[in-house]
Formats: sequence, C-alpha cells, structure tokens
Amino acid sequence: MGTMRSRRSLADTAVGANQPRIRNPFIAGNWVRAENFFGRDGLLREVLEGQRDSLWIVGARRLGKTSVLKELEYRTQQSPQSPFVPLYWDLEGGLDARGLAEGLLSSVEDSEPLRRAIDLAVEDLEGLSVVDMLATLVRRTVRSGWRLLLLLDEGEEFLTLARQDVGTLLRMRRVFQKGPEVRTVLTSTRRLGRIDDAPEYATSPFLQGFVPPLYLTPLTPDETRALLARGDFSDADCQAILERTAAHPFLVQLIASRLFEVNDLAAVLEQVGVDEMVANFFSVDFQTLEKTERRALEEVARAERLTLRQVSQKVGIPEDALAPSLVALAKMGYLTPDRDGYRVGNSFFARWLSRSQALGAAEAAS
Repeated sequence: MGTMRSRRSLADTAVGANQPRIRNPFIAGNWVRAENFFGRDGLLREVLEGQRDSLWIVGARRLGKTSVLKELEYRTQQSPQSPFVPLYWDLEGGLDARGLAEGLLSSVEDSEPLRRAIDLAVEDLEGLSVVDMLATLVRRTVRSGWRLLLLLDEGEEFLTLARQDVGTLLRMRRVFQKGPEVRTVLTSTRRLGRIDDAPEYATSPFLQGFVPPLYLTPLTPDETRALLARGDFSDADCQAILERTAAHPFLVQLIASRLFEVNDLAAVLEQVGVDEMVANFFSVDFQTLEKTERRALEEVARAERLTLRQVSQKVGIPEDALAPSLVALAKMGYLTPDRDGYRVGNSFFARWLSRSQALGAAEAAS
C-alpha cells in the first residue's frame, strides 16, 4: 500500500501546479469493454467460436451480462477475421410489439458499423413491425456476406410480451433461430425460465434451442487479482477483497474504487456493508429467484453452512429435484461450495440475508 499512498500524495499536492490527479481506474455499476473488461475468455470463445447459434446466458444482476454483450460487440467490430456483424439490442422498456420495434430501430440507428457493413439506412426499417424489421436485417446481412450476431439484453422483457402478444413472440423466435444466418445471444436472470410455463408453449417452448443455458459466474481468483492490480493494492488487501466478495465483479469494482480514494480497507468494507444502494441491489436481485431458491438461500444463511440433504429437509423438496437449483445458485455466485455442502456466496450478501431475516421476524412478532 505504501506505493499507492505515495503516488496519491504526489497527485494531491500537485493540484496547485495544474497537474492532473491520478484517475480512478475502477468502474462500479456501469458496463465495461475493451481494456476495462476482465476475464470471461471461455464464455466469449463459446459464443464466437462454438457451434451453437442460439445461446442463453443466465446471470445474477450486476454480474456483468451487459458487459459481456458489449465486449462481444467490440471484439467482432475490431476483428477483420470475424464472420459476424453485431447488433446490440437492449430490450428494457419494450413492453409490447410496438415498444420492441422502437427499441430495435433505435439500436440500428446507434450502430453505424452495422448500417455501413450491410448498406442499410434507418429509413429502410421505419414503419415495419418488429418481426419484419428482424427479417429485413437478416436478409440484408446475409446478402452482404455477413452473419448477424444479435445481442439481446434484458431478456425478461419477453415475459411481458408472452402475456400480451404470444404470436409476435413466437414469430420473433423463428427469426432468432434461423441457424447459421443468425447467432442470437440472449441474456437474463433465471426469471426468464418462467416463460415456458405458459400453456401456449406446451409443444413449442420459447427457450427450446437456447437451453441448456450458459451461466455467467463470478470472476476467477486470477481474473480478480488482474483487475485489482490496476490499483496497486497490497497483496493482503487484494486477498481480503477476494475473500469478502467471492469475486463478484460489482462488489470488487465498488470496493476497489472506494479503496483507491481513501486507502483504508477496513473502513471501506464497513461502509459497503451498510450501504443502502448495495442493500437495494441484493433485495431486487433476490426477488428474481424462485421461491424455493430464496428459501434455500435463507436456510443456508441461517445455519451458515448446509449440505444438500440438510437443505432438502428444511425446504421439503427431494434432493434430486433440489440439486440442480443449488448448482445453478452456486454457478451464479449466490452460494459457494464448501466441502460437501454450501455457504452463502459472499459476506455482504450473507450479511444482508441475516438482516432481512431478522427484520422479517421482528415484523411478524409485532
């Protein structure tokens, strides 16, 4: 830490000499790409070099789903060898077919590289339905000698469309799964899995072809250390951040950003532990899970560590039915395998779960 403190002191004292202060290299809460993107190499290779043309990436909130899509967009645009021309499409707010059409048109308008590559003007799509827009994009892309890499963010929006206009959604799916002409990458939380519970999908599930999903996991220890190296922190501080966050990228970036400014890890960890923004993030994220998954997490938090058999007994679900959910929760960082059992993924989430349970118990008793 001595090196970092010395550099920062020099920067602070140099302000009067009109010398710039050292820029904080950590980005918390926003998507990243290029030199600010760390890890995920296996996942990116699976998307860009694998055989599947329909991929569903499942991850918790703030785990980096948007960053993965933005990095895929960036890498394909920068690679002269890539067969793909990418289009990033944020589905958020597209509550019906008209809203989705407006969002898709806006995405095309924002992507000059795509329009230039396939010789497309925004006016060519105006007035078309969202399905016809997609079909036109595919046609123009193929005619120009490319394959369309369709990057769909916030896939939970399809749940609303499924309730309001299932016909449009099924027609969109046919475009998404046009095989080698289109490679579709869809990101969401596990909540999107509920879409196939609708009776309309009894014989033709929406996610058919997208499953099994690819899980967006926390960073690896090496990826986390590479990220933290930007701050020139001590080995002890890096290890403490890794242990407390379990390599959750949002928490790592948030703690590192604040540590870079104040040089007091103990104070930063305590501050993050009581931060209402962090608590709200956990609360919203928790609600994206199924009721059984929430109960399992609460039981593990209460006991601090449980085996599959013990969780099964407490939630009243057979082990073989429960095991896939616990594996998925571990992949997304909600749980961490611990010998033959599980504990809550990171200390901040565990702290929030304990407080939430205590608050619930107090409200029930009043």
